[in-house]
Amino acid sequence: MAVALEELYKEIEPLYDMRLVTNSCFHKIIEWTHVVENPEFIKLLHGNELVFTVGLQYTSEEWLMDFVKQLIAAGAGGLVLSLHDGKKYPAKVVDYCNAKHFPLFSSGWNTPYLDIMRLFASVLLKNEQRETNLSAALKNAIYYPENEGAYIHHFEHNGFYRNMEYIMVVLSCNAYRTDGGNTRLRELAREIQYSAYRNIVVEEDDRLLILVIEQNKEMIKRDFQKLCRSDSQVYVGIGTEVSRLQDLQESYEHAMAAYQLTKTAIATNILVYEELGVYKVLSDLKHPELGESFIQEVLGRLINYDERNGTEYLDILIAFFENDCSILHTAQAIYCHKNTLNYKMNKVKEILGYDIMSNENRTRIMVALYFIKMRA
Repeated sequence: MAVALEELYKEIEPLYDMRLVTNSCFHKIIEWTHVVENPEFIKLLHGNELVFTVGLQYTSEEWLMDFVKQLIAAGAGGLVLSLHDGKKYPAKVVDYCNAKHFPLFSSGWNTPYLDIMRLFASVLLKNEQRETNLSAALKNAIYYPENEGAYIHHFEHNGFYRNMEYIMVVLSCNAYRTDGGNTRLRELAREIQYSAYRNIVVEEDDRLLILVIEQNKEMIKRDFQKLCRSDSQVYVGIGTEVSRLQDLQESYEHAMAAYQLTKTAIATNILVYEELGVYKVLSDLKHPELGESFIQEVLGRLINYDERNGTEYLDILIAFFENDCSILHTAQAIYCHKNTLNYKMNKVKEILGYDIMSNENRTRIMVALYFIKMRA
């Protein structure tokens, strides 16, 4: 459960004497509230709390600066301090918090903190219900698109209408998984959920399913590329843009195809479906067993021969095609004398029982090799 601090402040400001002192709320995400008067209790914070204090121990600028520094170190999401007798936040403390992107709020001496906390809890629970409904709606739209009644109402009730622009994104970072779960994935889910553009984020099977609404695809691609450059353990597939909620399944399937290729055939940690080239055609096959059948049809004899005899003729064939069917370039690539390679390529032809250099057979072999890369 969490709520953007800006959203919470919009609810509180008209009702209570509570004012933002820093430049902004700095896009903080608040998970709960906590009253802290004694700095000794700061160590009990879990992080992302909005901290309230009446300032009974606020006797000097040095005390307040130290209090703020400890809150920042503990990961608090902001501070609300009662100021009385005409006191104001010292400019030095405000400047420090602006530099550290830590929100400060002032409140009157008689501001009812209990009522503010109650309001916060109400906003938080409302947000949780909204997120739960939208998560279920997104899953239903992906897996049961024909059953519009299971998702249309929740989408439209929250401003996601039938004929808007939608793009699905699939993301994972399995390298961070431990016995205690995947905290990095949860961090990314929160960052994305409360980013600048509208979205729905659902965690499923150790992946994030992300629906982005009414956002330029190039901007989406740029933002996720930036994330993937900063963290090579994050893998992302971006689907096609669709203009109907009923077509979310198509965008999801394309995002999943791109994502799976980052883990197998193509050495990158982010792919956009439209940029997949021949892999786009192959990934659209509705029956994966057709790929396996085609591999066996074209290369089965060579694969079986290698398994029986402990040879590596399939690897040699792959290297040959990766080097444009050039004996010289292949020999250089695998550190093999070209005469030796000629002998091995003749053995490959013998095992396969057909001319690998005819146009038709070259095409069939290349497609089979693409299928092998996709299943790697």
